[in-house]
Amino acid sequence: MNDKLQQGDRLPELALNLIDGGTLSLPGDMSSRYLAVLFYRGVW
Repeated sequence: MNDKLQQGDRLPELALNLIDGGTLSLPGDMSSRYLAVLFYRGVW
């Protein structure tokens, strides 16, 4: 089974917790149809 997104796939619905206590819903809260998501691990 291939769980990776392929070219042309839609981004699955994601709800991300923000450090200010809010929530960011993707892709719903984005104003553009193009989106890049980067994850940064702040502490190793």
